[in-house]
Amino acid sequence: MAAKTNTGLVAYAKAQLGRPYWYGCFGQKGTSALLTSKARQYPALYTAGRVANARKQYGVKVHDCVGLIKGYLWSDNAEDLTPTYNAAQDKSANGMYNACKERGTLATMPDIAGILVFMNGHVGVYIGGGYVIEARGFSSGVVKTKLAGRGWTKWGKCPYIPYTTAT
Repeated sequence: MAAKTNTGLVAYAKAQLGRPYWYGCFGQKGTSALLTSKARQYPALYTAGRVANARKQYGVKVHDCVGLIKGYLWSDNAEDLTPTYNAAQDKSANGMYNACKERGTLATMPDIAGILVFMNGHVGVYIGGGYVIEARGFSSGVVKTKLAGRGWTKWGKCPYIPYTTAT
């Protein structure tokens, strides 16, 4: 597996644009077995309509918000459909923020691509130029949004990768 970096995280996030959001997933291939497992694990989130829609999304990588970061950390490349689970890095969005050794309020965020941005219960990847890639939800999937006006409140450097200042 290649060394993981902030620029690699940005490239991975960009490669996931347009792909589906599945809560509790981190870059696995969407399958009937995975959908059944997640629907059992999170029945309140996997409503009948969402399950029916997810059935049309088999065969591609699926992520939730923090799963976008874990998918990068645990996959060999952006197309790898079999990420290797790592319990030490398995954090919720808020847990990922708490694990960041360098972090702060959005007003103090350095302009470095690959910085993680947070709001309560949600995380995205800042890609530079005022934009973020986030796994936004079942109805949106993985999308590119503006940093400003979206509700982000905090930033943090992912604790599992080194950062360079190149954007």
